[in-house]
Parts: sequence; structure tokens; C-alpha cells
Amino acid sequence: MSQSNQKTSEIEVQNKIADSYEHIRYGRLYSKRYQQWWTSKMLSFISPENMKGRILDNGCGIGNHFEEIDNGDRALDVCGLDIAENMIRKAAIRIPKTVLGDSQYLPFKESQFDVVFSRSLLHHLPQPSLSIEDIDRVLKENGEAVFADTNASFLSILPRKIVKKKGEHFSELHKNFKDKELLELISSKFQIDHVYYFGYIAYPLLGFPDVIDIFRFIPFKNFFLSTLIKIDEFFSMLPKLRTQSWGIIIKASKIKKSLK
Repeated sequence: MSQSNQKTSEIEVQNKIADSYEHIRYGRLYSKRYQQWWTSKMLSFISPENMKGRILDNGCGIGNHFEEIDNGDRALDVCGLDIAENMIRKAAIRIPKTVLGDSQYLPFKESQFDVVFSRSLLHHLPQPSLSIEDIDRVLKENGEAVFADTNASFLSILPRKIVKKKGEHFSELHKNFKDKELLELISSKFQIDHVYYFGYIAYPLLGFPDVIDIFRFIPFKNFFLSTLIKIDEFFSMLPKLRTQSWGIIIKASKIKKSLK
């Protein structure tokens, strides 16, 4: 399949699943709380100064990533971008500024944003390197980027292959990055500041009820939700186990022009 056809297929998939994101993935309380934890973890690595600036939610989906984020007395200045019309329609309800566009060719001038937030984006793109280059272009000189993406590990490789074959949530573009591959991709344009592996038990049980919803059968959901997140946070600190996660968060800084 050509890259053009792959892109078209990805857009079709994203348009199709927008409702399930709205009503299931971010509609079921336990999944929503886990998604909020995951977003908050990403943003915890961004400097407070840049959080007061302009933020690009790159691949914003239905636009709810920043709904529960506390920025003190100052409202977050967020612009959401997504390639799927159905996602953008829903995002426009939540984000004052939304743009329909391709994350590989960002429709913005240079040096527009203090933060670029890319959550579960790169593994959907035909050429993620183009997105990395354009994120660098639209960031201001002291800008920061934070990514969360797939991690091909002992835990995740086989389940992801099975789900991808059987599910309607994935186009042919869907990748499962190895951590070294993703780090090399991002470090081609950025300085890597922090790497955080996350998602061991909580990720498959809580995060994707629109794909598989095992957690609905578990009683005392609030108790087990908090417990699973704490267990995952503990695993992320164990040297030999932590890299065997489902996901990886990478926080990076724009390299100053004088150092390029």
C-alpha cells in the first residue's frame, strides 16, 4: 500500500473511532482517570514557564487531554491539531483553537509554540521523522516537546499483534516502536531530557476499554484503579523490569541554534 493510501486509511480509521473515544475510552470513569494520570505524568516533565506559554496538542483526538489540568489562575493556551474531521469536531467543543491538519506538515509558521505535546501520535504516521522535523520548526528557541508512544517489549509485542489483526481501531500504519528506535528518532532533532517507561498492568486493563474491556468485570473499581497505578509506578522504578513496559514518555528540548 502506498503512503498516500496508508494515510487515507488512517484518516478513515480515526474518523470511525471518534465516537468510541468520546463515549467509551474517555467516557468510562476508570479509563478516563487513567488517561488523566498518563497526561499529567507527561506534563510533569515540562517547565512551569513553558506551561504558561502556547501549547500545541499535536494529534489532539477529541481534545480532552487538558480538561483536568490545573494551571493555577492562568488558563492554558492550547491549540489542537488532528488529521481526522470527526476528531476535530469533537475537539472544537473543548479547545478554543483547533486546526484540521497533518502532523507531518504542521500548518504553522516557525517558532510559534512553547510546548508541543504529542500523545500516542508518532506510531500512526507514515513518516514520523517528518513530524519530528516540523515539531522542531514550530517550537520557540527554548521550547520543549513531550511524547508518549508505544514501546515494543516482552509484555506488549504479542498482544499488540493479536489486537491489531482483529481490531478495527488500527490501520496498516500502526507501529510498535522499540525504545531505541524512538529515542534515535527524537534525538535526531532534540536533546533528550527525560525518559519514563510506563504501563505494565494498568495500561491494558484500564486504558483501552473501546478495544478490550476486562476491567468492567472487576468490583471495587476505584480501589483497584489506584492500586494498579501505584503498582505500575513501582515497576517503572525497577532497573531490569522498567523497560518492559507498554508505553514510553520522552521529554525533549529544542537544541539551541548555536549548538546545532
